[in-house]
Order: sequence, then structure tokens, then C-alpha cells
Amino acid sequence: MKPLVSVVRALFCFAAILSAPHSFAVIVKGNTCDAIQKSIDKLPAIGGEVTIPAGKYTCSTPIILDRDNIIVRGEGAGTLLRVADGANIPVFVMGQASHPPKITRRYIQVKNLHIDGNRRNQTSECMGGPCSEQFPLRNNGITIRRCEDCVVDNVTVYGAISGGLVTELKCDRLMVRDYTSYDNEFDGIAFYETENSTFSGINLYNNKGAGISADIRFNNNKFSDVTITNSQTVGIFMRDSANNSFTNVHIRNSKEHGIFLAQVDKEIHTPAAGNTFNSLVISDSGGYGILISDASCINNLFVASQYIDNKKGCYGEAASNLIEGVGAICR
Repeated sequence: MKPLVSVVRALFCFAAILSAPHSFAVIVKGNTCDAIQKSIDKLPAIGGEVTIPAGKYTCSTPIILDRDNIIVRGEGAGTLLRVADGANIPVFVMGQASHPPKITRRYIQVKNLHIDGNRRNQTSECMGGPCSEQFPLRNNGITIRRCEDCVVDNVTVYGAISGGLVTELKCDRLMVRDYTSYDNEFDGIAFYETENSTFSGINLYNNKGAGISADIRFNNNKFSDVTITNSQTVGIFMRDSANNSFTNVHIRNSKEHGIFLAQVDKEIHTPAAGNTFNSLVISDSGGYGILISDASCINNLFVASQYIDNKKGCYGEAASNLIEGVGAICR
């Protein structure tokens, strides 16, 4: 029986290692993003955790998290990653940087740090050259590409020359929580081809685009506790987005509209439809509180909502009865 016991114990230990890959840990030495990348590359194939101590890290090259089962963890606001002048790069790419990604990456986490995109000292929105099929990688604070069960937690991104955080190319079951983003050239968060994900504790302000932009098969996602202020276009922009829910959302002082629902150009099969907004407050918009610009945007439900001092009024609709409202107050 002893050999059998030994085998069982060995199998148990191996299973324990597989279930807790982050027992392998590396602490970054050096003050550059290249040093962070080298620390990530030192992790074994099974995965692990990289700790970035408090300090300022200069980024001349992006950090590519093309690995499964890894955590990159800072020490809160004291850990600052700043893009070098003229580098024209994203800071984190969670998933493959190739276009399109060939492999789905899983269980990647970025936690407890701040990112400064240094946009005023950059010259290009895309890495390598003008945005095109040749140079498709935009210089966001964080780009998540074809990633499943990936997490961004307690991260602040500001000053990116593109977006703060962007998800794209078939992401599933993401979790973004306690995320703050401001002063980006475009959106605080932008979503493409992302489903079944949760976003909570989101604070977006002073972005030159939208607070939230959702486009291209953005379906079955859940938001809670979202604050959007001073967006230079709209608070929330959505098209080709269905069956998403938003709870406890405050949108204030958008330059245009609070929420703008549309379809993709003339493609009536790509509306923002079937979305639910609960406990919504929209105030002081330069346009409407809510504008629905296409008749294809049906079955959007607004429950327990307040619309306050929006310049063009509470609602604008391309056709009658597009807004399903329960317990709405317009004042």
C-alpha cells in the first residue's frame, strides 16, 4: 500500500500547485517597464505573480502579458508607470499583441497601480505609425485582447493618447473593479467584442471622448456603481450592444448627451437594444439626458431614473415609444 499512498500524495501535491500557480513570485528590480517585462518573463510556464514596488517606472516599451495564470501587482498609488516622452506605446497589453491574436489568454490580472500615459508628449495614437491594418495597436493605458477570466482591479489610468482601458477581439468573463480613468484623449473605457463581464466601482471624468463607449457585439455585461463626469462628448455611447445592465449610474455635465444609443451607420441589425438602466441619474448635459437616434434601438428599459437640468430636455427619440420608463422623473 505504501507505493500507492506515495502516488496519491504526489498527485495531490501536483493538483495543489496547479490550483495555486501564483505561489511563484518575483519582485521587480529596476525602474523601467522593460524591467517589469523581464520579471514577468522569469515566471515559470505554470504562471505566478510579479510585484512592482512603490516607485516611478518609465515605459519606453509596452508590457505584454502574453501568458496564462499571472498576476502583476503594484503597491497602490505609490506604484506609477509613466510612458516616456515620444514612446507612443500602450502600457499594458493583456493578451497577444499580434493582429489578430491567435490564442485566447486566460487568468491574467493587473492590480493596485497607477498609469500615466503622458499624452501631451506623444505624437501618435497607434504604436508604430498611423492607425491602420499595419499598425492596429492603439496606445491605451490598458488593452485587453482575446482574454477570458481576466481582471483589472484598483487601477487608475490617466493621460493616455488613446483610451484609458479598451477591451477587444472576443473577450469573455472579464472583471474590472475599482477603476478610475481621466484626461485621456478618447474614452475612459471602450468595449469591443466583449461579453459576460462585470464592471463595478467605475469612476470616469474629464475624458476628451466618452466616459464609456460600447461597440461591436458588446452583450450580456453588467455594470454597477458608475460615476461619469465632464465627458467632452457623451457620458455613455452604445451601438451593436444588447442585454447589458447598468445599476446605480450617475452621469453629470456631459458636453453633449448623457446617454446616446445608436446603430452602426445604416445597419439596422446592429442597434443598442434590450439594455436595462436602473437607479440612473443624468444631470447638466449639454444635449439630451438620453438620445436614441435610430428606430432599431428598441426594448431599452430605464427604471427609477432622474433627469435633471439637461439643456435639450430629458429624452430625444428617433421614433415614438423607444424609451421604456418606470418611475422616471424629468425636472
